[in-house]
Amino acid sequence: MKLDWWTLGLQLINVLVLMWLLSRFLFKPISQIIAERQRVAAELLDQAAAAKANAQALDASAQAANEQVAQTRAAALEAVQQEADAMRTKLLREAQACAADSREKAMQALQDDQRASRRRVEADAARLALDIAGKLLARLPADAQVSGFVEGLVAELARLPENLRDGLRQSAPRFELHAPRPLYEAEVAQIQQALATALDQPVTLDVLVDASLVAGLELTGGAVVVRNSFRADLDRLKDQLLDAEHA
Repeated sequence: MKLDWWTLGLQLINVLVLMWLLSRFLFKPISQIIAERQRVAAELLDQAAAAKANAQALDASAQAANEQVAQTRAAALEAVQQEADAMRTKLLREAQACAADSREKAMQALQDDQRASRRRVEADAARLALDIAGKLLARLPADAQVSGFVEGLVAELARLPENLRDGLRQSAPRFELHAPRPLYEAEVAQIQQALATALDQPVTLDVLVDASLVAGLELTGGAVVVRNSFRADLDRLKDQLLDAEHA
């Protein structure tokens, strides 16, 4: 086989020209385009990485915020629970104290009612007993209703303090004499004589009938009352009974 060196040389020159043309008008613009695309791609990748980093930072921040919110919520719930427990405990103590106070007041009221009822029953019993005694004493003979009480009236008068006796002498030369029945003249004279002797001065008596005395005499002069009667004795006995029962 015989080579045609001229043809081969021309073909080689054509190839070189083609290579130069391609490198100048095709490969270089393409490489520039590729480089530009690579640069743009790199920028996009950098932006994507930055966006990803920002997203991760935002996600971390959101996670931290969520955790903070959860902690704050948990703390708030715990504080509310503690406050609710404290309030419930306080209300329970107040309710217990109120119940105890109400129970104590109810017991006190019940005891007061029981004492009042007992006092009423005791007072009624004392009044009934004294009423029976009074009715029995009312059966005394008429003479015994007065005559046996003159000395006792004088004795009660003598037991008065000296200033009261002096007051009787000065302010009351005339006395009221209360008796359970009308008095005979002799009885009035006897009583006047006994009182005059006790007071060392004459006395005048206004006799007033008071059947509630049952038996005995009561002398009134000014603001002074001298009592020697079954009514006075029964009143004292009733007071003593009630005082003894209430002690």
